[in-house]
Amino acid sequence: MMNTTPVSSSQTSENIGLLSATTMSLSGMMGSGLFTVLGFAFLTAGTHFPFPFLLAGIAVFFTVYSCAKISATFPAKGGPAGYIVTVFGDGFIAGWMNLFFYLGFLISTALYASGFTEFIAVLTGNFFSPLELKFIGAALVIIFSLLNLLGARIVGIAGSIAIGLVFLALLGFSGIGLSHINFSNVTFAGGSFEGIAIATGMLYVNYQGFAVVSSAAGSMTNPKTTIPRAMLIATPLIVCLYVLVSWIAIELTPISVIQTDPGNMLGISAKLIAGEAGFIVIGLAALLASAAAVNATIFTASKVLGVVVNAHPKAQWIEKVIGNGQTRPLLISALIVIALVLAFPLEIVGKMASMAFLILFAVITFGHLRIRHQTRAPAWILWCGIAINVSLFIFLFIDGLKTNPAGNIALIIGLLATFGLQLGYRFTKTVKE
Repeated sequence: MMNTTPVSSSQTSENIGLLSATTMSLSGMMGSGLFTVLGFAFLTAGTHFPFPFLLAGIAVFFTVYSCAKISATFPAKGGPAGYIVTVFGDGFIAGWMNLFFYLGFLISTALYASGFTEFIAVLTGNFFSPLELKFIGAALVIIFSLLNLLGARIVGIAGSIAIGLVFLALLGFSGIGLSHINFSNVTFAGGSFEGIAIATGMLYVNYQGFAVVSSAAGSMTNPKTTIPRAMLIATPLIVCLYVLVSWIAIELTPISVIQTDPGNMLGISAKLIAGEAGFIVIGLAALLASAAAVNATIFTASKVLGVVVNAHPKAQWIEKVIGNGQTRPLLISALIVIALVLAFPLEIVGKMASMAFLILFAVITFGHLRIRHQTRAPAWILWCGIAINVSLFIFLFIDGLKTNPAGNIALIIGLLATFGLQLGYRFTKTVKE
């Protein structure tokens, strides 16, 4: 039987309103991708307009709609993990996918922490060695894990402050940048279908954090309306901002300059239009955005792990390892993220994160078909979401095989390992019974 019991408002200990919920969703999407992956995506797409950012936003909006409809009907705790339990029940598939979901959020957290260290290197003129930067990323993860112990309200407040400052910096960049564009020379030409599709997949991870707000359902008075509204407000806002900022950067930065340092395309653009001050402001904004995303995403990862323990009878063995409290799950999550930060460079982690969430959101949307008569979601919208997620995953996976298969291999290992954990425990349990 599917778990479709709504969360009672009496269970809430805090009161997160629409503004805090929206900023939590924004902070989950305002990661390092705009600042560090943009140049790589632009070179891959070869287009003079940020079609990949726009298409990635359109692609994820089908999933946003699906999750919003689920939230409005069944505001389950634990965020996206609760969606999986809602649509599949508490059986084997949900247990496996939620273990993989947990891993996916940890990969995303590692991406944002790696993005933070990239801009530390940029702002300090490569003062730190690569190994020292890795340890800085690890320290960031530990700091925000400790911050998360203070509760969802603190996470929301910290995210609101950071995202507010980042928005101001990007709006300032946009205003100054627009005044430097010669609109008579603007063109939308260039780019191949394959290149744009691969770049769209690369940038998809920038939007996956829309659902982090649903992890705080237990801290809301009326999550059935607050969560879907927050997601549906935050997503178009971030899509418009990303498209505008990336378009300005593409128009103002010569391709020869981007090729020399694709990981710092936005910083280079800011320096061209506003000098050293613009470069520093964008660099600091990148640090804040990455830190806010680490803050929000590791919070969600710990909530997903809680759902794995509490909602899946065949995953109760995990409780023996992590205990009942909040501290140990956060520390375990932090250790795994630190291992990922130390093991993989940013570009590979970014592709791994995108592919992981393309799989997971396709699975959630497919499961939504089973309960759409309750959520009243049109079947064609759900099928479009499934087809788009699967197609982008295929493009990104094939590209990974050609360019750097390490990320593909690690992702497959993660998928098989979570499957094996769930299968192994189920087999052991069956034998004992």
